[in-house]
Formats: sequence, C-alpha cells, structure tokens
Amino acid sequence: MLIEPAPFHSMVQDFEMFCGTEAYNAAWVATIQFIGVLVGAIVYGHLGDHFGRKPVSLFGIAVGIGFGVASGFAPSWQLFATFRFVVGTSIASILIVFYAYILEFIEPEQRVFLRSFFNWGYARLIFTLVCFLCGYWRSAAIATSLLTLPVLPVILLLPESPKWYTTKNRLREAREAEKRVAWLSGVSYGIEEVDKQGEEKPETEKKVQDTKIYTMRDLFTSWPIAYRTIVVGSLWFSTSLSAFGSDLNSGNLSGNFYMSQFVSAAVTAFAKIFVFLLDTYWPSFDRRRLHQFPQIAMIACYAAIMVLMVLPESDCAGQGGRDLAIIIVNIIGVSFIEITWDACYLVAVECFPTKIRTIGIGTCSLLARTGALLAPQMAYLSDIYRPAPYAVVCSIGTISLFISCFFLPNTKGVDLSALDPTEELDYNRKKSVSENIAVQRRLTLVTSPRVTLVDDLRA
Repeated sequence: MLIEPAPFHSMVQDFEMFCGTEAYNAAWVATIQFIGVLVGAIVYGHLGDHFGRKPVSLFGIAVGIGFGVASGFAPSWQLFATFRFVVGTSIASILIVFYAYILEFIEPEQRVFLRSFFNWGYARLIFTLVCFLCGYWRSAAIATSLLTLPVLPVILLLPESPKWYTTKNRLREAREAEKRVAWLSGVSYGIEEVDKQGEEKPETEKKVQDTKIYTMRDLFTSWPIAYRTIVVGSLWFSTSLSAFGSDLNSGNLSGNFYMSQFVSAAVTAFAKIFVFLLDTYWPSFDRRRLHQFPQIAMIACYAAIMVLMVLPESDCAGQGGRDLAIIIVNIIGVSFIEITWDACYLVAVECFPTKIRTIGIGTCSLLARTGALLAPQMAYLSDIYRPAPYAVVCSIGTISLFISCFFLPNTKGVDLSALDPTEELDYNRKKSVSENIAVQRRLTLVTSPRVTLVDDLRA
C-alpha cells in the first residue's frame, strides 16, 4: 500500500495523535482554542468599554503574538492547547475591541470598505501561503504570529478613540485625540472656537467624568437597547450555526490541498469587493439588503446541494460530476455566509452606543460561539439522512431572514458618537440613508457639546 505524505506536517503528526484517545484529544485542542475565543468575548468586551479601546487592543494583540510564538515551541499537546486558549482570547479582543476601535475613527461610508478589503478571505490567502512555504506547524505558528507585529507600532501612533473619551465626559482628551487624528490625516483641525468654549466654561458647569463600570446587564436596562441586543444577537447566533454548513463538505474538496484552500479564500475575498461596489454605487443598499441578499443566496445554495444529493448519479454525470457540483456550490455558499457576517458585524457596531459598544459586540460574539458549539451536533444528522444537515441550515437561514426582514434596524450612515441608548432606531425599510444620517446629526447637536470628529475633518 502506498501512503502519500501529508501536504502539511501538523501537530497531530508530531505528537502521534492518530487513534483512540489521542485522536479525541487532537479534536479537543481546536475546541479549547474556540473556548478561549468565547471567554475572550466576555472579558475583553467589558475591558474595552471600561479601560478604553487602545490599551485593551494593544494588550490583547501583544498577548496573542507572545503566546502564538510560544505555541510553536510547545513540547507537549497539553501545553500547546493551553497556549492556544490564550491565543483564542486574543482573537476575541481583535474581533471585538480592535474592530470597534478602528470603526470609531473612520467615516460611515468607509465601514464597508474596511470589511471588503481587510477580511478573512485575504487573511486566509496569506495563511495558506505561509503554511505552504513553511510546511511545518511549528514554523507556521511562529510566522503567522510575527506577521501581526507591525500592527503594534501603528496602534501606538494612534490616539485613544475620541468617541470613547466623549462618553466618559473627558472632553479635553477627546479634543486632543481628534487633533492628533487630524494631524495624522494631514488636515487642519479647525474648531478653535470649540476649544475656547471648553477652556472658558466654569469648572462647576463641566460634566464629571463617567466612572460607571458598564456590564452585560446594561444591555437590558432599556427596551430600545434590549431590543437591538435580542435582534442582532439572534442573527449572530443563526449565522454561526449556518456557517457550520459551509464546513460539512470541506473534506470532499478534491485536488491539491493548498489549491483548494487558495480557491476558497480567493472566492471569499473577491465576493467582498463586489459588496463594496454595491455599497458605493447603490446608495439604497443598506444593512438590511447586505444581510438579506446573501442570506437568500445561501439558502438557495444549500437547497441546491440537497437536490444534488438526492438526484440519481445518472442525472449528475456520475458520482464525480455530482461531487464536483457540490464542491462548487458549497464554495459559493461559503462566500455568501462571509458576506452575511459583514452585515452582522456592521449592524452590531452601528446600533450600540459607545459606552457599551464592545460589551454589545462581545455579547453577540458570545451567542455566535454558543451557536458554533451547538452546530457540530448537526453532523450526526447526516448518518440518518445525508441532506439533513443542509435542511437544518436552510431552516435556520429562513428564520434569520424573517428576523432581518421585519426587525433588523437600518443603521447605515449613523454617527457612532450620536447614538442614544434611549432612542429607537428606525425599522422602516423605506427610510433612506440620508435621513438616517440627518437624524443622527440632530441627536449630535442635542447630546454632544462639541462637533463630531467626522464633521471636524470635513471642515
């Protein structure tokens, strides 16, 4: 018998975790990192809202790099799993705190650009290339961790989020942060009159700094915020469950291992570019459409896979033709699920006030991780009836689509610094993006003693 060598020398081979209990432990290593992401979603979500976006982002990324490199030197799978748990918590800090940190700097129309050109599709292309060049899990773990190092000096150059300073009533620091952003952007600050007003204001009239420690409980202290949490959280949960369907047939991808990974990543990356074009040149392409269109396409893809599975082989040009068709449709479905994730992240950032934004995103991420932990149970359904897992994915996707159509708020174009926890977001599908921006600017004039960062830079 001729046994072909594996294209990548993994940790399983190094520690000989092939059979019995050892094989079970190998599966647990990935699960432990996943649990780390779940724990990090809770911890870093609270830390980001209490201590600020910048220090928590720096700490989380630095810890992730350190333990990622250390995992490449782990002498046992137990220590490797421990290191990857910590790396998992750092991944959560990037997905929640660092993501909110960056979005609070940029203008509303740039948010989709960020999701379109800096996403998992491109990261997976880089990751595949690194694994191909290294060929060994230890060197790959070290290399992928070190590739993140340039992010640290970039964060050091940036100030704390002015929006976070404002929610803490630290207005002087907020103005200094805005001035630094303007300097880094090469534009003039141009609101000296606001500075003078701030300096001349009597000390007794100045707001005290907000020292309240916000928790997950604050997401349910008012009905508007609780409503957003329930709606957006349910979409994250259902999207995470549906995403598992994209992996159900990943083992069936034939041909070269690296080429299969590259093609899957490339399709995802280029699909995001199409989303950017839609968002740029179709003004009414709001967050609802960003979620609903790919959700409908995803349901259609997995319904098509169900049909392909039950068709006789003679109608699919034989077993090989059917498998190839399933692979192609599955890759397309993966791309649409990735686009659905874009909508989930953008709506989460845009519907929670700054004071509890990372807590809100962290809670949504927690629900998503819970859904993903439950999702593997769907794999057992294939033993009963092969298309059953896809039927479950289609059903969950349909429920998610219903929630999106009737309850998902229209958040495109909102000013993050003007979000009021007592205000209900618009749920009318016909409301234009320009009206949304106008409402948020009126809120800004009422709730903020200064001009927002976006308007400062435009001036």
